[in-house]
Amino acid sequence: MLIVDDIAITRMQLAAQVRELGFRISEAANGEAALACMAEQTPDIVLLDLLMPGMDGFTVSRIIKGRDYGRWIPIVVLSGLEGEEHLLKALEAHADDFLHKPVNPAILSNKLGNLRRVLTLQAQHNSLLSRSQAISRNSFDAILLADPSLRICEANPAAAILFGQSLGELLGQPLSALLPDLQPACTSSGPATLVKLDVLRPDASLIPVEAGLGSFAQDGASYLLITLRDISERVRADQLKQQFIATLSHELRTPLTSIIGALKMLQADTASLTPQQHQLLAMADRNSGRLLGMVNELLDLNRSQAGKLQLVRHAAQLGDLLDEAVASHLGYAQRHAVNLELDCSAPVRLQWLNTDHGRFLQIMANLLSNACKFSAAGDTVTIRAAREGTQLSIAVSDHGPGIPADFLPRLFEPFTQADGSDSRRQGGSGLGLAITRQLVEALEGQIQVSTTPGEGSTFTLYFPVGAPA
Repeated sequence: MLIVDDIAITRMQLAAQVRELGFRISEAANGEAALACMAEQTPDIVLLDLLMPGMDGFTVSRIIKGRDYGRWIPIVVLSGLEGEEHLLKALEAHADDFLHKPVNPAILSNKLGNLRRVLTLQAQHNSLLSRSQAISRNSFDAILLADPSLRICEANPAAAILFGQSLGELLGQPLSALLPDLQPACTSSGPATLVKLDVLRPDASLIPVEAGLGSFAQDGASYLLITLRDISERVRADQLKQQFIATLSHELRTPLTSIIGALKMLQADTASLTPQQHQLLAMADRNSGRLLGMVNELLDLNRSQAGKLQLVRHAAQLGDLLDEAVASHLGYAQRHAVNLELDCSAPVRLQWLNTDHGRFLQIMANLLSNACKFSAAGDTVTIRAAREGTQLSIAVSDHGPGIPADFLPRLFEPFTQADGSDSRRQGGSGLGLAITRQLVEALEGQIQVSTTPGEGSTFTLYFPVGAPA
């Protein structure tokens, strides 16, 4: 704190009072000395006498507030002058508070305590501001701030690089000129959203980006914060992955189909085969079929992730669909010594579902095969169907080992399986549930799972109620 007063005894009294409050003190006997002192070390607060020979307190206050270092320093002026005109003149000189001489220690203590709290909040604000500016400045993601008129009012260096413009060129531009595809998302209210779009650069090149949008209010006005992440490398990697999977799957599926056909022909020649040969051919046929199924799953996942999954939807009654799903899986269930039980009341059987027939059966096959694989011999897998408001629910329940709680968040991710020995023993590509979820969502449905370790799991599908064609 800087105490400025031309009377030494006053400075000494003020210094004694202020030191008791925990402040460190600097003193100046006149205005010129005060300015010189502040040039060397900036104080937190200035106690400033108004009436001094030479440069008075009004002038000192104006000079301090006019300099960058003094703009935010609280100035409390001290004067024995009576009358509101002196207070008004001090405020016009940008002083922050006024105390009459002789200074009441209690009032001085309260005012300085209030100022100290303000300074603490100001320091915290400045720290947060510096931190956010450093994050913005050093971020690899482009950051834009749009004012209520949706014009760019702030941008970071990464934004200048992304758009191929200088920061000066970005500021003031309408957001619609930089990101025309973003406009619909800007008008929607609610929580932060994430969209994918392309940025058009001055050289006419397009850069795919992931855009995050969030809004906040300041001084009664709404601002829009946009973060843009260049996903060019990710897009290229996805394209290469899709090309690789498509090529690999084609190269595998063609010979596999031929192998399976040849195995079927050999199995048909029952007269010339020994029981052991029949067994070996059946094993080869079964494993070839499994491998072909995995290749087809890989292709389905690839098409789904690329947005190329084709659906042919027709209206069908739920009972007919479930009957077919159960019938086509009876042989698989029998091989695992598992019973299939369909619980579907007559009114629910007559409900219509607008779906892709083949994809619906694929969804049910994935759920039923999983339920059978993880059920013990003699167990029953139950399929329950019901109407819940405007939705149809289909629940597939087993009495298997259940799913570990720590694995649930990754359950529908591709190439994942629970680490239990039972899961590994059952085999599989780890693609079934990932494809199932994507097919369900493509058919405007939802899938949920509930599980209890040691007691079993239930996968429930929800689809909108359809109407006859």
